[in-house]
Amino acid sequence: MSDPLKDYLPSDEEIEKAMQEAMRQDAASGGMPSAGPTFQALRENMAARGKVLLVDHDAVVVDLSYKSEGVIAIGEFGSTPPAVGDEVEAWVMALENADGQVVLSIKEAQRRKVWDSMSDGAHAGAVLSGKVTEAVKGGCVVDVGMRAFMPARECDLRYVEDLSTLVGKDVSVKVIEADRDSRNVVVSRRAVLQEEREQHKSRLFETLAEGQMHHGTVTNITDFGAFVDIGGAEGLIHKDDLAWGRVERVSDILREGQQVEVTVLKFDRVTEKISLSVKRVDENPWTALDEKYPFATIVRGTVTRLEEFGAFVKIEDDEVEGLVHVSELAWNERVHHPKEKLSVGEQVTVIVIGSDAERQRLSLSIKQTEPDPWWEVGERYAAGKTCDATITRLENFGAFAELEKGLEGLIHVSNMGDYRVSHPRDVVKVGTRVTVEVLDSSEEARRIGLRLIGAGEDLDD
Repeated sequence: MSDPLKDYLPSDEEIEKAMQEAMRQDAASGGMPSAGPTFQALRENMAARGKVLLVDHDAVVVDLSYKSEGVIAIGEFGSTPPAVGDEVEAWVMALENADGQVVLSIKEAQRRKVWDSMSDGAHAGAVLSGKVTEAVKGGCVVDVGMRAFMPARECDLRYVEDLSTLVGKDVSVKVIEADRDSRNVVVSRRAVLQEEREQHKSRLFETLAEGQMHHGTVTNITDFGAFVDIGGAEGLIHKDDLAWGRVERVSDILREGQQVEVTVLKFDRVTEKISLSVKRVDENPWTALDEKYPFATIVRGTVTRLEEFGAFVKIEDDEVEGLVHVSELAWNERVHHPKEKLSVGEQVTVIVIGSDAERQRLSLSIKQTEPDPWWEVGERYAAGKTCDATITRLENFGAFAELEKGLEGLIHVSNMGDYRVSHPRDVVKVGTRVTVEVLDSSEEARRIGLRLIGAGEDLDD
């Protein structure tokens, strides 16, 4: 049964109009508004603001400064409901429910904001703030006040292999497609990043010059070098400009995402090509080579590579790399390949035997870190001296015997006994301890001639 009094009461629109007229009159007269509560005029399908009065398990009650309070379903706030006293903005869905409360919606207010921001159409490219909520097939879902889809190709300037890494990230996106009827929105983060990049690039190119130092981020690794973003534009660090020493693989020096300091080597404003260097940020270590590594300096280093002609060794705590020629690996041993003595990564002690700063060359020796066993051999092993030795190897013409570490003499087959010896193995074998007499010795020729006096037991026995 309808209430007949309602026919005589003013409508909400009439009340709102009367209040606005009274306020205009007060303002015109310069008088103060009368004391008492100030009520908000509400109607359906409008935005309203209020303060949270109560938060319970299924609803949030809001003070709207209206004749009745507003209510919002707790589920509309997601996992973070508001606190008492917080100010919220919601959309008026209905002025009165069964309990006489104003029905409000946070989500609808957000959706309306999104559509209002795109009032000029999707082609105007409205930029919205949102959060990536999940990774789905072909892209990501972005919460921009409503559910929007961001294709994988629009997620970043470069291809993102694992889209789940974007989940939870706050992003700015541009609307590239929207259908208000179906409420479908497609957005692009790439478009926003590209615009920002172009702005940064424009500012960068205004002052960019050769010789400048910049902080950058490695964006891509290739066989020939690495690309680095220096704030809106990418430059290339060629492999030769990564370090003062030799670089086998770019990935040994840099990795994607790494922060680096670089120097601008060359900048072409027409082609917008930028050449960068990492090594030239630091002083060229070869400049003070002779002062830092004079002749006979003993240093530690690491074997970096092995070639047939020798081994390259990187000096410890420096970018300088030197060569140990194969002839400088051992005093009294013919080394056919450095791998017989060394391995890559091995720590070694070397001595400087030559340097050329202009040609960036450093000659090193391993064998000369120890005394030459042939030094004054003529005095130490004079003719007629008798001593003990160990057979180290056999040849058709005789046997070599080690007198001390690194020092061998030859027992010719003709000096192995009073009878004719066809082959040394008929008398001795490798490892046999022998007594020998020095026949002759020469430091210059690096040769000692021996005669076998007697053979003892084998060392292996």
